[in-house]
Amino acid sequence: MDKLFSMRVFSRVAETGSFSGVAKDMDCSVGIVSRAVVSLEDELRTRLLQRTTRRVSLTDSGARYYRKCKTILAEIDAADAEASDATTIPRGRLRVHAAPDLGLAQLMSTIVEYRRAHPQVTVDLKLLPGMPDLVQEQFDVSVLSAAALPDSGNAYRIVGRFQRVLVAAPAYLKRNAVESIGDLSMHALTRINAPFAHPCDWHAELAFGASGHAQAADQIVVNDAQAIRVALLAGAGVSAMPHYFVADDIRAGRLVRLFPDYPLQGASVYAVYPSRQHVDAKIRTFVEFLSASLKDKFDAAPATSPPRVVAHEVTA
Repeated sequence: MDKLFSMRVFSRVAETGSFSGVAKDMDCSVGIVSRAVVSLEDELRTRLLQRTTRRVSLTDSGARYYRKCKTILAEIDAADAEASDATTIPRGRLRVHAAPDLGLAQLMSTIVEYRRAHPQVTVDLKLLPGMPDLVQEQFDVSVLSAAALPDSGNAYRIVGRFQRVLVAAPAYLKRNAVESIGDLSMHALTRINAPFAHPCDWHAELAFGASGHAQAADQIVVNDAQAIRVALLAGAGVSAMPHYFVADDIRAGRLVRLFPDYPLQGASVYAVYPSRQHVDAKIRTFVEFLSASLKDKFDAAPATSPPRVVAHEVTA
């Protein structure tokens, strides 16, 4: 017989002093109640209850065992309640992965707002490139941008969308004539000559000779969006950047937008989490919060036609 069930039965008998009363409360027969107590006594090799035709009472061993059982059962009930509440009450540590090239101002402000709304949740944010193995690396949620996600078996939700724009520094454009799309290949830091190039594959080659023209032997190779932005501001060339990433620079005149009618592929910001079933409340509320907050923060740049993003979305 299940020991935990036997402990519950024994504790109820100890509290009520009645086998029949416990049987009625637990919707089982008196025989089952009796066998549960006997199985404990046989396993412990000690008598826990004194039975007479008129009353049931605890032995000394039974009284000590009852006190321990009461503590153990209370801890189990509390653990069960806490686990059940996990799907309804957001609390505990939320482990979040985010790609370093995501808009950190947008993401961090959202996390601060989420913590104000859910102060019982501690957010543990790790900024790492790539898509992690959520289960193996013990992340609850991964936030990253991509044109589309590979089939990983994870659940996900699109929490934002953005477009890219072609930009360069005014000083660079004064030194270099970039008058048509055909000129881009001579000035590009990133792959921008193909409209459907992957929008989040950050890789730039900063190459300058004495005359300002690229030379293969004299290069700085970077794979970070923020580093590319700094290079652009320093007059390194032309690049395709997420609009939210350089919008302030464009407004302030630090960067100039080029060829606004040239089609660049947009991308989505995804919140990825391990399972669609029994989603923990802190994960569910965080994904919902991201979706509500980031859709206004990852603003789309003006375009001649809406960006096409193909994805199959699930609701958290």
